[in-house]
Amino acid sequence: MSINLRRIGVNTFVTETSRRQGKVVQRHVGSYTNPFVRFIYRKSQLTKTLARGLRNETAAIRQECRLIEQTMLQLESLAKHFFVFLRLAVTRFQEPSPMSKPDSPGQATQHAATKPDREHIDEALRVLPAKHAFGKLCRQADAGDPEAIRRLDELIEQAPEILESMADLIRFAKQAVLRGISRESVVFSKAMTAKLQVLEDRIKADHVEDPILDMMAEIVAISHLDAMRCALLALNGHESKTDADHIQRLVDRSVRRFVGIQQNYQRLAWQSKSRRAVARSRKTK
Repeated sequence: MSINLRRIGVNTFVTETSRRQGKVVQRHVGSYTNPFVRFIYRKSQLTKTLARGLRNETAAIRQECRLIEQTMLQLESLAKHFFVFLRLAVTRFQEPSPMSKPDSPGQATQHAATKPDREHIDEALRVLPAKHAFGKLCRQADAGDPEAIRRLDELIEQAPEILESMADLIRFAKQAVLRGISRESVVFSKAMTAKLQVLEDRIKADHVEDPILDMMAEIVAISHLDAMRCALLALNGHESKTDADHIQRLVDRSVRRFVGIQQNYQRLAWQSKSRRAVARSRKTK
């Protein structure tokens, strides 16, 4: 149903158009000079404006959620390859190397982070080997295979650039999620930034000081906050069941992503702790 103005000569009338039994029916409401009729028309216009604003806001939120989810999926994919850097740092270096010391993403949150180059991220994912392939490569290199040693040397050479891309992506994801959860509230933004820092510190307390695990801990904290962001969206009212279902699926994916990243971090932290213990025991012999 819609309420419209119709002008006939110098007179203005309000009409109501609706569909009944498949047919469009137009009904005369009255003259626009009638205060009650004028109120009906203005109320109708206000309702249309509010509905249009809600649709625009919903579309903007969907677009923002789409971009954040793309970033989080990239983080999730890169996080699955952190074992490469941990293994290289533990088994290939006697002293801390530049590759294990990327700029801390947590120290750069106060500056606007530029969107990382998607091609660089995709290239990093192509370069980094899968877990079993990397384990085989390390065993071959330990056995003296020249080709395996060459490939490991290439990985070591590329590691600083890949880690820097990861740090950039973490910075961008952190700011995107904080912006998404706090909207335009400066106070809420500061509160969420503080909460994110508390989450990071709590997670980092579970492992010994390690720059690679610190980056992984930040990804866990960001994914946790992203799941909270999606849950808050689900609590808001939605114009249609389609919108509500879309947000609920978004919540489900964000929770699954957080759980997977957290489990990956816990596994890496345990493996790092075990390798360090083995290395210490060998030194004491």
